[in-house]
Amino acid sequence: MTQRSEQVVLDYLSEVGLALYGRVTPRERTAYLASLRARIDERREAADLDDVDTVRRILRGFGSPEHLVREELTGQAVDLEDDEMIPPKPRHADRPPPPWRGGPNQGFMSLLEGPSQTDLRMDGRVARKPGVTRNGLMMLRHHPPEAVALLMLVLAGVWWDVAFLWVLGAALIVLSQVWNARDKWVGAGLPLLACVVGTALWTGEAKFVDQYIQQALPATGVPALGLTSLACVLYLFPKAARAARVADRSVRS
Repeated sequence: MTQRSEQVVLDYLSEVGLALYGRVTPRERTAYLASLRARIDERREAADLDDVDTVRRILRGFGSPEHLVREELTGQAVDLEDDEMIPPKPRHADRPPPPWRGGPNQGFMSLLEGPSQTDLRMDGRVARKPGVTRNGLMMLRHHPPEAVALLMLVLAGVWWDVAFLWVLGAALIVLSQVWNARDKWVGAGLPLLACVVGTALWTGEAKFVDQYIQQALPATGVPALGLTSLACVLYLFPKAARAARVADRSVRS
């Protein structure tokens, strides 16, 4: 292992990390880069030489950082010329990632298409496309607090008599190590805001404030809380499922 060839690998991994920024969470990016480094080292050990040309030839087999990320996130193969494979230098100064950017908003459409549409294939092969059930099982195995939190939100959304379970779900969301700060504000803040707005929009009559709350809360506040909780599940589930898939691959590799 020479210093020049090692620097080529480090520059390549740096480019891949920049290409991943804003598309996956920091934990997923770290796990992916570690897996990619292991795959590169395996090919270097199998090669007869470890000079710069050999390392560049190995990296060309993976593709350019941008297209490698695009292919392994979307599953779409990209046909490139060899001179497009290895960037001449890191583009740190040309493309500084803004610190406020988080993961992509998967939302409702991603849940319908299947979370596996943005799955990271750590071994370079086409992965099975897990559905909602399999993603849920992996989440329960690797991230049980997040799975319980989503379950509490679902119960509060479909069964308004147990809407108090939302409090437990919101607490687990706030304490989560998977969702970022924006996700936590969405999961814990929006249902509460919807409940307050729904209660304020009640059109009934009551002489006293406590009577107003007792009548408006179950009439409009709790339904608003439940429906918004279901919408939050559709927003939070794909991100938690993606983190569970990355953790599952890390365990198996």
